[in-house]
Amino acid sequence: MLSLLACGPAGQRGSTGETVGSSTGDGSGSADSGTTGDDGQFGPEQTFELRLNDDPPPPLVLDMNRDEVTELFGDRADEVLLIELDSTTLLTESLEQIKDACGQFWREDDPDPQHDCSLTPLGQTFMGPDGTWQTSAEYALVRILTMTPANVVVAGTSSEGLQELSDALGIGGGYGQILADALGIARTAPVVSTAGLVESFRTNFVASHPNVGEDGKLAITLQDALSDLATLADRYGPMEGHPGIVDPSFVPSGAVLGPDFHMRAVAKSNLRLCDGIDADNGKGFLSVIADQTGPEYDDELEFDFTDPDDFQLGGLVENPTVDLRFRTLETVGFVPSCLGDPPCTANAPGAPQGSDSVWALDPWLLEYNVTAGARNDYENRSFSGGYLFNTAHVYLGQNGNPPGWVEYDIPLNLGNPPEPQYVWETILEVAQVALHETPYASIPDGDADVAFTLFDIPVGITGPEAAEGVRPYLQEQASELSDFLLGDYKKNNDHVDFYYRRAEGGIPYLFFVAEVDLQDGESYGWSNPGFYADGALTQKASSTTIEGVGDTVHEKIELLAGETVLYFQDDAGQTYRARFERTIEDDTLTVNIAPKLGG
Repeated sequence: MLSLLACGPAGQRGSTGETVGSSTGDGSGSADSGTTGDDGQFGPEQTFELRLNDDPPPPLVLDMNRDEVTELFGDRADEVLLIELDSTTLLTESLEQIKDACGQFWREDDPDPQHDCSLTPLGQTFMGPDGTWQTSAEYALVRILTMTPANVVVAGTSSEGLQELSDALGIGGGYGQILADALGIARTAPVVSTAGLVESFRTNFVASHPNVGEDGKLAITLQDALSDLATLADRYGPMEGHPGIVDPSFVPSGAVLGPDFHMRAVAKSNLRLCDGIDADNGKGFLSVIADQTGPEYDDELEFDFTDPDDFQLGGLVENPTVDLRFRTLETVGFVPSCLGDPPCTANAPGAPQGSDSVWALDPWLLEYNVTAGARNDYENRSFSGGYLFNTAHVYLGQNGNPPGWVEYDIPLNLGNPPEPQYVWETILEVAQVALHETPYASIPDGDADVAFTLFDIPVGITGPEAAEGVRPYLQEQASELSDFLLGDYKKNNDHVDFYYRRAEGGIPYLFFVAEVDLQDGESYGWSNPGFYADGALTQKASSTTIEGVGDTVHEKIELLAGETVLYFQDDAGQTYRARFERTIEDDTLTVNIAPKLGG
């Protein structure tokens, strides 16, 4: 490829160079045109010819199948971001599978949800200490997710007496109906909605992982796609105290690339192959970057992933799904509700009132997310209900209190109702008891961590949507991809002292080699770079800054038609005289090099 690249424009902006006399030190004039008068100080000359090839280089065309993409990118495929995936669909589908893992009778208006985890493949994986689903923590969590006003159990909580009283006397249609009215939901609706839980898990559980941003989006890399999503466990597993979004004990799996997958990308080359001179070895060649497109001006290749003609991604799976293991942990110890005001009306995420507040927990813990899910549902809820001939009342967000703050006004405190608190903390209390006390077993505190192995979870984007969605992400990485594909072009460069190339306006300049022309890590050996008007190297003829030339790194000089004599020193400290003869018709440059005798 390098043999096809041409020498062309050097800088990024500007128009034409300006010729302003000789030996000015600004790089724009000629020095000592004609004879030098010091021939006796220099040895015999060697003659070379430098040319400019103005033919545009051909574009780089990458047209690859899966195996070729794998081979090209290798270990660096994990550095290529394809898309950022909103985790909402993934979380929604996961929670819906878990909710129905023990049957769907819980959706009926019946105090008995009739859970039977043997009915589903997922439920059949639940196993407690005695080897049955009945004693498993997973079943206990299903009870929380499927808790409705019709089947809610508040035994063992501060709401137990209120339920017994209302159910015994039929007050307000019973406790379940009062709860449904107060929350503003149907008797058969989950007390904590899937939408509320998904938002909580997205912003708290997912977004708190070190490899996820605040928006809770999951980065999908080229390596993830090539590995059928197995590498998700590496990036989203346990890390820095977080238990992991993905449980690595089960390797994630999901086809993203179909058997006919292909990727085609066309890029314009910004490399230019230029003729140069190594004073002690003769003519050489090196490639330089001539990027005039931006926004970065040092790209080896110019991609336009937004152009359908220059980039196509085909053969993606139409509706990709993933198999993964989802795990969430409980905190050790009971989390109490914050009771009474002040200060508990101010108890909120980011402002916990006391070290034992639920909001003082790590945001990935189960208790935090159940409470936050309920808060998402009811943080704007207000309600006023009167019972027993309007002698008993249930208030949410009344009497100057914020929405969601629940108070009970019952004669003689019959039923020993809960003290004033946020309704989502009441729900937390009920959920904690339900997690540890099931109809079949008592689960010790600290033993209610849960894990679910889920299959065929939709990832939330179709293949065609993904093929279009990758465009802006790849465009943002265009510079990095350019560097990855051709970033080692300097390894083919010859070790030259100077080279010949065009700058803005098509004007040819002589460029003295700079550190940017060397391979990474190679030391720069020229202690006196640039071109001089005298053999003692006291009168600088070149300059790094020339009006109209964007490059400010190299010492450079424009050569006029005819002969120009300059002097320079190579990286070994040897001084040379160079007679340049420029043919104006085709910009050919004849170079006659002679070493200074004695160095």
